[in-house]
Amino acid sequence: MKETQPQSNPESVNTPSLAIRDIFIVAAPIIVAATVGNVVGLSTLAGGAIVNLGYVLAVILGAIILKRQESGWRQIGLAPPANWIKTLLLGIGAAIGAIVVFVVMQMIVVGLLTAIGMSPPEIDQSRFNPLEGNLALFILMVVLAWTTIAFGEELFYRAFLITGLISGTDLGKTSAILISGLIFGAVHFAEGPMGILSNSAIGFLFGWIYVRSGYNLWITIVGHGIINTLRFVLLYTGV
Repeated sequence: MKETQPQSNPESVNTPSLAIRDIFIVAAPIIVAATVGNVVGLSTLAGGAIVNLGYVLAVILGAIILKRQESGWRQIGLAPPANWIKTLLLGIGAAIGAIVVFVVMQMIVVGLLTAIGMSPPEIDQSRFNPLEGNLALFILMVVLAWTTIAFGEELFYRAFLITGLISGTDLGKTSAILISGLIFGAVHFAEGPMGILSNSAIGFLFGWIYVRSGYNLWITIVGHGIINTLRFVLLYTGV
């Protein structure tokens, strides 16, 4: 994978304060929606709809801010790739890599906690309990897995956040990737400590892939969509 620079106007975000401001503006609907959705109940259709609406609003705000910066979503990752087949294959590879990272993280944490006599916590997936055996809800979740979840989360946590930190602050690529991964893990607070750690690790991997691939967001979108689809299949079948 070839690493390049994000295709944005570096002079449009010329101070760290402006870059952080723009990031918070785009993150605001995600934060508000997550808070309200948690109060309503993440296991309910209303709660889930509120959370997904937050990402839709964030994408819209992001597009407005990027336009002001003489950029756009295409410039920081959504431009059609030169080779779709290669991109799809790399997306499958990203999904496989994420599964490996997830398993390794689980093994490390479980091993460490067991060694000191503590019981390792499980990932809390209770908000998905209504999904088991519910075909209509399963179909809806798969559709969301490839729309607001894969696109919304990748557009913000990878494209907007990482490129914003790189082009608008003194942070380097590695720091931007680490910060993005930590935030990505934190927003999965509903899954408990193990869920936060696992999602952070996946966030680090996807951030690295995004930057290393020359800011081709389609790779992580495909990987993200595959992972969530597999997850919903397992939850639907009760495995």
